[in-house]
Amino acid sequence: MTNLDYPIFFLLLTALALAITKMTIALDKLDLERFYIWTSIACAIAATPMMLW
Repeated sequence: MTNLDYPIFFLLLTALALAITKMTIALDKLDLERFYIWTSIACAIAATPMMLW
């Protein structure tokens, strides 16, 4: 792994944490449409490293 990979992984990890926070907020408000959207975004973020490397 190169030194350039670490900031990318940190960015993805931060984005995943923010997406999970948004999922929690949507679920607390019982907004299932936004929960579905944020779940899809979180899944895409989680799968990104596998697609790139």
